[in-house]
Amino acid sequence: MATALYPTLTFDLARDTFVVWLRWVAMEQPASPEDPPGQGIRVELQLNRNPVLGPTIVYRRDLSAAVYLRANAGRTRQVLRAAAGRAGIVDVQLVIHGSIANAPYAALYQLRDYDGEAISTAAVAATPLLQLQPSTPGDQWHVAGQANLRVMLKLDGDPLHLNVLN
Repeated sequence: MATALYPTLTFDLARDTFVVWLRWVAMEQPASPEDPPGQGIRVELQLNRNPVLGPTIVYRRDLSAAVYLRANAGRTRQVLRAAAGRAGIVDVQLVIHGSIANAPYAALYQLRDYDGEAISTAAVAATPLLQLQPSTPGDQWHVAGQANLRVMLKLDGDPLHLNVLN
């Protein structure tokens, strides 16, 4: 009988974070930079079906700049601790919905000692865990994409938990 093997994700609870990268490729130019279209990308990052980022909508403002969204650190630690206490397997899911006019791309990074804010545009030199670009059939106005990854979890660093005293 075959045994399923999954890649190992080592996550430092005190120093690591998940960051979602979003970028648009214009299939239409906005009327002006001051008046961009009211279209955006809905993005969500889930760990074991628990949202740690979003669902939130990011609107297109500048087609040449990428946007980086940081996952909620407290919620991420909570979900990962629970997963490590069970089977040690984590299902990572990145979901986006957008308009063909935006032609969205998305990627998920795990970064250590990330200095960016909750929403940042500073470039990150790293290799993503997941990437996706929805297909854009010509007869549809909206597109959606989803990327999934199942990993074995190994936690490092300070567990950041409180001891209960009676």
